[in-house]
Amino acid sequence: MSMCTNPLVPIVWGPARPADILPGTLPGRISSVVRRCTARGVLGMLVLVLLTACQTNKTTGQGDTAATLKVEAARDAPLLEGDEVGRLLRSTERNVRHFFELRLQGKTEVMVTLRRTLGRTVDQNFATFRDVALNGEFLLHRNTAVKCIGFAIRKRKEAQSVLLKLYEDKDITIVQNAAYAVGLLQDPETDLTPIVALMGRGDVNVRTNAASSLGALFLIKPTPRELPPQYWSAIDRLVALLHDKTSIRGRRAAAWALANLRHPDVLEHLLGALQDSDETVQIGGLHGLERLGDQRALDPVIEYLRGGPTTQGASWARKVLIRIAVQGGFAKIPSELDELGTDPKSWTEWFRAARMK
Repeated sequence: MSMCTNPLVPIVWGPARPADILPGTLPGRISSVVRRCTARGVLGMLVLVLLTACQTNKTTGQGDTAATLKVEAARDAPLLEGDEVGRLLRSTERNVRHFFELRLQGKTEVMVTLRRTLGRTVDQNFATFRDVALNGEFLLHRNTAVKCIGFAIRKRKEAQSVLLKLYEDKDITIVQNAAYAVGLLQDPETDLTPIVALMGRGDVNVRTNAASSLGALFLIKPTPRELPPQYWSAIDRLVALLHDKTSIRGRRAAAWALANLRHPDVLEHLLGALQDSDETVQIGGLHGLERLGDQRALDPVIEYLRGGPTTQGASWARKVLIRIAVQGGFAKIPSELDELGTDPKSWTEWFRAARMK
């Protein structure tokens, strides 16, 4: 599974709770019993284990509910009702929060496993998530359902249809979360046109989340050599967001989206990102330049090093210079350049000598 490298972060998330796993699974029931029995002693623990076993036997054969969720099932569950919906939403959102915490920590293997679990949960209960997202009584529940829909796997096409309707929702927070969720689906066949249209909305959070989704999709879609009109519209709106001084988060999303496009026609915009006051925006620009390996970036990147960036910024600048050297035929393998480090003078002299050979 391809995972996007740009630092996507939802608008509002509470603190992650890694111990909260799907309550319908056996690990979930055991985890719940252990937590509740911590202060009750061994006898209390044995009693609750017996009660849990009885409850499991009682619910067997009554259909898949949040309390007996079978994430490995391949069929759809019936529509949930009442408190069952609330339990399903809460348990799934806790896992979604944990997913983003794992991504920030760089724990890819665990994150991928949790992503699959979330996908099975959403697929199995898709009808419930869909109905809550479109017609739920409570806004909190609707927003939670929208976020969760972004983790669908087998139901990606159905999820696309739901999100398309939610782009026109009356509540702006629903639109914001729908704009973000479409990128989470990671469907390479996603039509970019509606997402580009979201980039034209007045709300900066909608534009930012749409930019994040475009970045995620650019990463998994093959980039056409000749960009079609919808790509140029996307670039224009991403560049506008890249220069929006009112939103650091928006500029970050725009820089990483342009980087993931991997097309030489965005080179000047990636170079412009190096002048941003926020280092994450700068690194987004460097990330794109490293992918391109275009010699036109040589002098600007060396100049960036002369400006005294942080260790992380200097490290990314070095990656760009190595890619330019190897891709331009000045060096056969990156290890030849290890001794140059991040010193701009050493790089300038090395390229001067390499060009004279």
